[in-house]
Amino acid sequence: MKCKESIFLLLISIFLLAGCQSAASDGQVGATAFNVVSEVTEIEIRTWHGDVHINTITDKAFIEQLVDDLENAEINSTATVDWAGPDFKVLFKNENRVLYELGYCDRDLNFGDGATGRYWENDQLYKVNTDLPVD
Repeated sequence: MKCKESIFLLLISIFLLAGCQSAASDGQVGATAFNVVSEVTEIEIRTWHGDVHINTITDKAFIEQLVDDLENAEINSTATVDWAGPDFKVLFKNENRVLYELGYCDRDLNFGDGATGRYWENDQLYKVNTDLPVD
């Protein structure tokens, strides 16, 4: 009887682990990582190197649309791409509290294999091409 119980518990464990693994996001195509937990009231744009303030966006409709686009964006891995990195740092804020930070490129990137977009985070490129006012 003890052997049957052990096998049963082992099988249950395998099924649970398999389910958790298939639900995990690994930064590949189709993953969705962008998720803010509070309302974004402003977006601050800073240079990637030097951390110089460039602009602050407070337009509620623009912010809501960009957040929605990023939350629903397809994501492609850039782990094997050799590139210089983003031009700007984009801080999604609620008042003075930073909720999320992404890299932003002043031009659309295209690394092939479907990896296109402007917003970057930890070897992931969000397939969103919305321009930010950086001039």
